[in-house]
Amino acid sequence: MESTVPPEPPSTAASGYRAAERRFRRASTSDLHGVIDLCASELASTIRRVPVAPTAPAWLASAQIFAVDGVDGFRVVRCPFSAAAQLEWARAALGEWAEPEWSVTNLDLHHGPQRGLWAAHRRGERGSLLPKLSWATLGYHYGWSERAYDPARRSAFPPPLARLAADLAAAACGAELRAEAAIVNFYGASAAMGGHRDDAEAYQDAPIVSISLGLDAVYLIGGETKEVAPTAIRLRSGDVVVQGGRSRGYYHGVPRVLAGTAPPSLRRAAAGDAELLAVCEWLEGHRINLNVRQCFEEAQEAATAETEPGGGAAPADREPPSRVDS
Repeated sequence: MESTVPPEPPSTAASGYRAAERRFRRASTSDLHGVIDLCASELASTIRRVPVAPTAPAWLASAQIFAVDGVDGFRVVRCPFSAAAQLEWARAALGEWAEPEWSVTNLDLHHGPQRGLWAAHRRGERGSLLPKLSWATLGYHYGWSERAYDPARRSAFPPPLARLAADLAAAACGAELRAEAAIVNFYGASAAMGGHRDDAEAYQDAPIVSISLGLDAVYLIGGETKEVAPTAIRLRSGDVVVQGGRSRGYYHGVPRVLAGTAPPSLRRAAAGDAELLAVCEWLEGHRINLNVRQCFEEAQEAATAETEPGGGAAPADREPPSRVDS
């Protein structure tokens, strides 16, 4: 049967990346042909398992790590976390790191710094702004308009997340990572992140570590331009992407979050704990992405106003580009 969608004229034909992005935004959860599934009994010919780096900490010594042919320095760590640990990281993102002491969020510009979003949600308060929370920045706060990090716009970085990101970078590609900034993305089941490059950091040699929690997502990793057709990978709760080597500067994004895919193990792990059960229920309809990176080659001295968490942080000025919530 012929397609009812007319082809695009040559002058407006989609690039390799955009074509894949459009296709997967429209695809159903049951129609993911061409998406690499690390849980499949047989892996795609373009993906291979690689050894854990000798610099890995003990808790990651037996991690399952995968590389993609032709994508230099790119690694996926197949969920090294227990279900209970996934819930704890999600709880920290919702209940701690979205607080003004740690972060700047997309809500700040129009609503001012918001305290107690997660607590208000748990109490069932009407008008809670938690559903409108789409991102929070930690450490150095990214300037969306100027596309840069200002050393003066800085909050304390959560030490557990810094250690976690450094461990994952060491295990996946034997690289050192001094975690200085993170963007925590909060996705609804209909949200997407357009293809982009993380090229604003002054230091580009350290890898980016990206942790997924909650709903599955289709993740695209492309090349140096959008003309390069990307590889599509299904990321599940607990999976970790590490962009090192040349892939550090490649286009990537999330065209599709897959509703109804949160693992049942989360609910089992939450049994008997009211707060973790609330986190689990939230993750059953959402995805959290913890995206950690190093900004500068040398550690910067903290400004005087930043002796306490959250000090000296300027409010965000607008939404990040290419974020879609439909």
